[in-house]
Amino acid sequence: MNNDQIFKDRARVLDEDLAGRASTAGADALLAEIVSLERAPARRRLLPSPRRALLGMAAVAVLAGAIVVGPSLFGASEQVYASQAVTIDRVGDEYAFYFTEGNPDPAELKKAFHQVGLDNLTVSLVPVPPRMPAGSVFGFEKSDPDARATFAGDSCPERVEDCITAFRVTADIKGPAKVSLGRPAKPGEKYAFPADASWPGEALAGVNLQGRSAAQAADVVREHHLKVAYVLDWRLPNDEKDTRFEKDVPASRIDPDWQVARAESYNDGVIVLHVVPGPAATPPPGF
Repeated sequence: MNNDQIFKDRARVLDEDLAGRASTAGADALLAEIVSLERAPARRRLLPSPRRALLGMAAVAVLAGAIVVGPSLFGASEQVYASQAVTIDRVGDEYAFYFTEGNPDPAELKKAFHQVGLDNLTVSLVPVPPRMPAGSVFGFEKSDPDARATFAGDSCPERVEDCITAFRVTADIKGPAKVSLGRPAKPGEKYAFPADASWPGEALAGVNLQGRSAAQAADVVREHHLKVAYVLDWRLPNDEKDTRFEKDVPASRIDPDWQVARAESYNDGVIVLHVVPGPAATPPPGF
C-alpha cells in the first residue's frame, strides 16, 4: 500500500465528497480548525541565559539572607499606627516612635499611645539647637525597673519621610513612664538648652568672645543688635574643674575687666556671657 492510499483511508473528507459542492458542514468545521491553529502563536520555552540564571541565584541568595540576617540585626518591624505627627512600629519586644511634628497635639499622642496599649506613657519633645549632637537630650523616667528606652533618631529619616526624631521603648511597660526627647528648634524658636553663640547659624556665628573682657564682649554683642545677660562662673576653692553658676547677675555687679569664659545663645535675641570673677571677688552666700 502506497502513501497516497494510506492518506486517503485516513482522510476525514475526500475529494469526491466535495465534487460539485461549494462547501459541506465537515469541510467548514475542518477549515475553521485549521484557521484557528494557524492564528495561534506557537509557544516557546524560554531557557534562562547564563546571566539571567546568575541574577536569579543572586536574588535567591539575597532573599535567604534577609530571612536569616534581618531579624537578628533589625528585628521584625511592622507598622501598627500612623498619623500626621507620629508613626509607630512594632520591632520585636519594643515599639519604635517616629515623630514628624515638633509640637504634636497631646491629644493625638495620647490616642497613638492608647492604640498600642501604652496609656501611661508621656513624651515631651524639647527644642534644642540644630547643631547639637543627635540624642544629646534624652531622658527616661519610669517606675517599672524592667522598662527601657533608647534614642533612635539617627536613622529615622530612612524609615519615615520628614522624620525629625525617634526613640524605642519597651512594649510591655508597667506603670507610668515619661520620655524627654530633643528635637531641632524651628527658626526663631527659643532653645530649651543653650548653644555656643559662635556656632554656625547662631547669632554670633564665627565670633569668639572667650578671653575678652566683659566690657569688650558686651560691646560686640550690642554691635550685633543683641541684648546681654550675665552668669558668674564661681570656681570652688582648691578645685579648678568644679564650677558653680550664678545666673541672672545684674550688670552692676560685673567688673568690666573680668574675663569672659564663653558666650551662649538661646535663640531669643539675648547673648548670655559667662564671666569669671577676679581673684579678689567675694562669692555670695551659698557659693
